[in-house]
Amino acid sequence: MRNCFVSLTGTATTVPSTSQCEGKILQSEDFRRFAFKELKRATMNFWPDGLLSDGHFGSVHKGWVNEATFAPASWGTGMPITVKKLNQGSVQGHMEWL
Repeated sequence: MRNCFVSLTGTATTVPSTSQCEGKILQSEDFRRFAFKELKRATMNFWPDGLLSDGHFGSVHKGWVNEATFAPASWGTGMPITVKKLNQGSVQGHMEWL
């Protein structure tokens, strides 16, 4: 799984290597925005078996999207993604998130 954001208009040859983008958030106006219902579908409704980590600020879940369209895909097919779900009770987590 990647540690940086990739523009939808970029091609494989323009995507920086992990070492070039580690710890950075790339600026772009054409990122794919996901609706919450799409994230629920991609993670099988935040299925417990897809839980990667759980902390005070929130939980991180594994999901899958279609490599070409980035639409939610069936579990185990397409491109694996991680989705962080904010813990609504964490004020500090909410402040750091924004």
